[in-house]
This record gives sequence, structure tokens and C-alpha cells, in this order.
Amino acid sequence: MYKRRYADAGFTLIELLVTIAIVAILSTLAYPSYHSFMTKTRRGEATRELQDLAAGMERYYANNDSSYKDATPIRITGSSHTEHGYYSLAVTLSNSDQSYTLTATATGLQVNDSKCPSFTLTSTGKKGPAATVDQCW
Repeated sequence: MYKRRYADAGFTLIELLVTIAIVAILSTLAYPSYHSFMTKTRRGEATRELQDLAAGMERYYANNDSSYKDATPIRITGSSHTEHGYYSLAVTLSNSDQSYTLTATATGLQVNDSKCPSFTLTSTGKKGPAATVDQCW
């Protein structure tokens, strides 16, 4: 009779398919969680940049005859977007250029963030929008 010299080595097709199915199921469950985590993490960029822009606005006010006139994100920080470009920055002046509202609006990958599409920070330190302060800031 014929005897095998070597033991069978390797995986069967069934074992391989079961492994692929398990990986696919785990990936399907993990991706939404990862996506949600990354969206929340990027919100921190908006809040940090708004606070940095507010500090820059105060320096601008002190150096420009106690006025925010002509203040823009580009003049203050050198860019109209946050560091990684997930938010665009804007300055709205009011009260005869004596107060401001800073706005960070989601762009790029953050556009799909329906819970916190924008952030605001005023010259008095008020964070907004009011409905989402606890959730987003």
C-alpha cells in the first residue's frame, strides 16, 4: 500500500472561509465605532483653534487702538482653516467693532458630523450653539 511520507499541512477551504467571515463581521461592527470616535476627536481641533483665535483677537485688540476692526482669521492665525482643515474659521464683528463672534464650520471629512456642524465663541466667552454646548464642547 501507499503510505504518505509527509503529514498534510495547511488549512482547508472551510477553515479559511470561516476565518474570513469572522474578520468581515468584526470589521463591520468596528468601523462605525471608529468613525464616530474620529469625528468626536476632530471636534477638539475646532474648540482648541477657536480658543487660540480668541487669544489672538485679544492681542489684536490691544495692539490696534482697542478695536477689532479688520480682524480676520488670516491676520490673527495666518489661516482661515484649522490645523488639519476639518473646520473653516470666520470672525463676525459687532457693536462698532468692539465685540466679536468666532465661528468654526465643519468642512471636508467633518461635514457629516450632524451633531456638531459648527462651533461659536464670543468675545464674552460664551460658547455655542447653546443647544450643543454640553455635547460638543
